[in-house]
Parts: sequence; structure tokens; C-alpha cells
Amino acid sequence: MESHPLVYIRTDGNETIATGHLMRCLSIARALKKRGAAVAFLVSDDTSASILQKMYSPDEIADHSFPILELRTDYRSLDREIQTMQGILSSHNVACLLVDSYFATLEYLDILRQICKVAYLDDLQAFDCPASLVINYDFCVDESFYTKADCVLTGCAYTPLREQFADQPYHLWEQVKDLFLSTGGTDPFYIAGGMLKRLCASDDWKDVSFHVLTGPMHVHRAELAVMAGKDSRIVLHEQVSDMAALMSTCDLAFSAGGTTLYELCAVGVPSVSFSMADNQLPGVKAFDDANLIPWAGDIRDNEIFYDDAVEKLTALLKNPDARKKQSDRMRMAIDGAGARRIADAILAK
Repeated sequence: MESHPLVYIRTDGNETIATGHLMRCLSIARALKKRGAAVAFLVSDDTSASILQKMYSPDEIADHSFPILELRTDYRSLDREIQTMQGILSSHNVACLLVDSYFATLEYLDILRQICKVAYLDDLQAFDCPASLVINYDFCVDESFYTKADCVLTGCAYTPLREQFADQPYHLWEQVKDLFLSTGGTDPFYIAGGMLKRLCASDDWKDVSFHVLTGPMHVHRAELAVMAGKDSRIVLHEQVSDMAALMSTCDLAFSAGGTTLYELCAVGVPSVSFSMADNQLPGVKAFDDANLIPWAGDIRDNEIFYDDAVEKLTALLKNPDARKKQSDRMRMAIDGAGARRIADAILAK
């Protein structure tokens, strides 16, 4: 009887590094499971474990689809866990270890690669990754940078989105009635509040509802709840199980850099982006340069950030033809099948 190939996924998530690593790894895990693999997560601590488990569907929890092993290590110091990882990988017949952490080092990957196949999700290009497989789904990646990898997958065709984003129907209406607003898992600058105050006060937006993503780590969750209680146009969404369906009901979006931009492209929601962290800058600029999603700037160094953001959104609000063209470009760029492609590469002999 043929056994299921075992894939370990090493990643983390918390208030500091947010939840993007966990989300994209779970998308890949689900694609791997559909291909017959057994998948388990390796995380630093109970914080990462708790966040990850909350992302599981009820069926995944009931079936113990993706076991979680807490390493009890510091997520910022992966080199210190090398010996522990060596023991885990050596004691099991592991088909592949997928690593998704900004704190992985050249030494970490090189040593573990000697035990089993190692795949690495890279968006920083901080070093030439000595991995069996490197995945970088940024728009413009110089593949020649990766000389130490056996196989390199680059470009937005490998964006690891959830299955729900593949072939999601979307209809573009002439009038904007719903705006999707995503400011990241924590929103330390309270951009959601800043944008809502300005949009709710504008006559241009008086007939628009605002769908705001929030969650347990959102620093200003309580303030947003107060705003929503005072204005029925503000709708808060937490722990959304079908994000693609929610996005497909919206006519416009304003989002922080990160995986959400790729998701919006897959659905085709005309959008404006912004940044609030250094690691978001390459992505938002790439979307802007590719004429897919205009960038409103960075909240940290732009005194007129909110004015620029509202101006860009309002221009799209008033121009259905521009929204239609942007939506078509977005859907052509990203098809939502990246997780499937990564899973196939991980399981390839």
C-alpha cells in the first residue's frame, strides 16, 4: 500500500510579523493534501499555533488535517533550532520541508537540505538561497540571482492563494456601492479609521458601504466597532471563511501591500494600495509599475497620504471604464492557481 508523502511546513505568525506567512502556507498545505500528501506544521510557539488553528475550517479541525508541532523556540532565531529540526527531519521519511520565514538563513537552509528536500518561499532576495526549490512570486525577479538552488519558480503564476480564488466569478457594476478595506492584521497606524473618517464625510461616497476587515490582533478593533455602531455604512468582517466571495461583492478596494493584493487581482476588484512597512514596498511598487494597482504611498513618510488615497479611490469611483480596464488587467495577470503549481513542484521527484 502506497504511503502518503510527508511534507513539513516551517512558518510563524504573530502581531509583529502578522499572519501572511501562515495564510499562504495553509493554501499550499491544502493543495498538497488534495494531491495525497500528509502535511504538518512546525511553528515556534503557542502564539503561532493558536493563530494557525483559527484559520482551519471546522472539517480540518475535526479531521486533524494539519497537525501542529510547537518547537518552543524564538521565531527570530531559526539558527538556534537547527539541531532540533535535524532531529525531527531525520526521524521521519520527509518528502520535503517548506520554509516560509524572513528569519531563515543561508546556514539554516544549507544544513537542513542535507537531510531532505527543502523548499523556500522568498520575497526578500536577501541572500542566494541554497535550497532544493525556491519560490518567489514577485512580478519582476532576476532568476540569475539564485545560483545555489536546484529549481527556481518565479513570477505571479506561483502566487499561493486559497482555492476559492481560482475562477471566482466577478461582475463589474457601473455604480460603486461597496468598498473593500483591508489594512493588515494589526493596523498599527489605524489607517482603517483614518480612511473611514474621510470617506464617510465625503459626498462622493455617501451611497457607498465600507466592508472593513478586522480580527483578534487588530490594535484598533474596539474603535472600529464604535464607528460601525454610529454609521450603518460601516460593516466589520472578522474571520471570513470565503474571502473571495466577500471581495466579489465589492466594486472597489483599498488594501495594504501583501497577499491581499494578489487576491484582489485574482477576483478582479479595481483597487488602490498603500504601504506601512519596508517589506511591503517592493510589492506595492511592482503592482503600480505593472499598471495593475496604483499605489497611494506610504503612511510613514507622506504627510498627505490620506488626501492622495482618497483622490485615487474617488477617481476610480467616478470612472467605470477605468475600473473595467483595470479589472481585466488584474485577472489576466493572476489566475489564482499558484498554490496548485507550488504543490506539484514540492511533490515532484
